[in-house]
Amino acid sequence: MVAPETEITESPTPLVPRRYIWGLFLGFSLFHIAQAIFWQFGSYYLFVGIGETQFLLIGLVGGLPVLIGLTGVYLWGSISDKLHRRLPFIIFGFLGQAISFLLYIFIQDSITFLIVTCAAYFFSLAAVPLANAYLTEAQTQKGGAVGLLLATSSLGWAVGAFSGGFLFTLIGMEGLFLLGAIAYFIAIFTILILVRELPAPAQGSIIDEETMSEPLNPDRKWMTPRIILLLIATAVAIGSVGVNALSFFFGIFLIEELAGTAIMLGLANGFASLTGFAVTLVAGRATDRLGRKPMLLMGFGSYAIFMTVYLFVVDPWVAMILWIVPFYPLIFTASYAAAADLSKVARRGRAMSTIATANSLGSGIGPIIGGALVQFVFISIRGNMVFAVLMNIIALTLVLLFVPETLRRLRNRTDSQ
Repeated sequence: MVAPETEITESPTPLVPRRYIWGLFLGFSLFHIAQAIFWQFGSYYLFVGIGETQFLLIGLVGGLPVLIGLTGVYLWGSISDKLHRRLPFIIFGFLGQAISFLLYIFIQDSITFLIVTCAAYFFSLAAVPLANAYLTEAQTQKGGAVGLLLATSSLGWAVGAFSGGFLFTLIGMEGLFLLGAIAYFIAIFTILILVRELPAPAQGSIIDEETMSEPLNPDRKWMTPRIILLLIATAVAIGSVGVNALSFFFGIFLIEELAGTAIMLGLANGFASLTGFAVTLVAGRATDRLGRKPMLLMGFGSYAIFMTVYLFVVDPWVAMILWIVPFYPLIFTASYAAAADLSKVARRGRAMSTIATANSLGSGIGPIIGGALVQFVFISIRGNMVFAVLMNIIALTLVLLFVPETLRRLRNRTDSQ
């Protein structure tokens, strides 16, 4: 006889007020407008603007700040859970980025640029997972809540990419840094004015460490929420390493290797963000309807196929058009929704931070490995696509073989007992 799966019942909780939700969405749209400026032109600015020719050092600027920032993600997530306060940590993250963008205007060497970026990321990487924790505390449709935040962020990336691509040729990177800092400050004031902290959970909803160690199915003792969360996070990190080994250098690849332009780069990233916005709206609902595991498999599998095709692209216009196709919404919405499935309010910040840490780990290691591969192995950025295919196949296999479906296994799950 098969033992029944663990079910946790939940008492109703109030929804987050609409004003708070839209205030948070607007703030993160502005946050990602500025992020898009740095990410799409960061490597190209170091290569051309500052004159850095060592691809490994360029990769370190893209990756090391993220790795250092990871020490802050779990730290801020843990403190946030203990205090049950999300907004101060989100605002501090925005403020750290705003100050760094102002400092970038005056920086003339790669090492100083690296140091300032490391300091900014230490405070800012926790902003997104804590926003996800805030939104999923009182929402029954976890995937939909996460998907809406990601969609709003994608919209911000689209605006930043489109405007950055055109403005780069008019005001230069220093002017874009100033506009990015202004966007961060407006985002801070938006959240301060429109968003309020949610009430702390009842004492009965605070669970101990043993809950995360209880198997979901007594027949599979290893299948605890903690282990499943770590497996998903591992897959996210592996896939992210592969994707970021290429994406951080995409600006150099498109402009220098394929003879494209800065405007084409802005169009590629802008349209990619717009399609990401559209796909995310669907992915959030699909994650709640179809489950977390199928969406993860589709995300990693799609990336592997995409990178294989991209390996043979030689025309900059074809490269720009193909870059528009988004797959990250499938992985992000499913992984964050699964983290919400596997955690209670008292641990939600840490659970979301685990996924964010995994993705950030990939964002940190990917550019460093990518830079080393270009400088010492492939000589060309194109070779990094082979590496990206391999990493996403490994991530897909890990999910396929070892990760169960959390949506159905934790049906009727709630944040208070």
